[in-house]
Amino acid sequence: MTHQTSSQHMSNGHEYLDLQQAAVICSVSDERFEKWIEKGIIPVIDIGGEKLIHSHDLVQHLVRHNIPIPARLLQGNSKKVLFILAGESIHHAVTTEVIWALYRLRQQTSYIFDVVRLDDSIELKIITFNPDKIVLLQEESGRLETEDLLHRSTNSSIPIYTLVRGQTSGLDKFLNE
Repeated sequence: MTHQTSSQHMSNGHEYLDLQQAAVICSVSDERFEKWIEKGIIPVIDIGGEKLIHSHDLVQHLVRHNIPIPARLLQGNSKKVLFILAGESIHHAVTTEVIWALYRLRQQTSYIFDVVRLDDSIELKIITFNPDKIVLLQEESGRLETEDLLHRSTNSSIPIYTLVRGQTSGLDKFLNE
């Protein structure tokens, strides 16, 4: 059964937006948003003859295209976590720890996350994604200049956790705080 309010559509406990609402959130015209749909960039479902966008799909689109996520799309206690790859590769143990930490915490909090490489555009990504927490993934410890750069980019307001091979404990606690 579908329940409708003035600002959202609900079906089976999931929030959906009509195309006009989604276009407004993305700050684009209805025509441009329709073109994105035609190109298959954003999936659309049909509920009762009305084309709707699942709010989760819209959030993923915003993250992929560095568009800020409006607070009204963040459900409940969602946390935005930005994983930053500081090197060319990340050790398997570090990757495994991230996956298991998110798996263990999946029932407690919903996460919206993005993974980016540390480069010259990191400040822009931090500004547009506006993460609640940053997890710095690096191959080896002792690279404090990377943490210093991130602290300067965030004005030290976003907690940063550095995860390196051999020092993988504590991620669950950091994400859950």
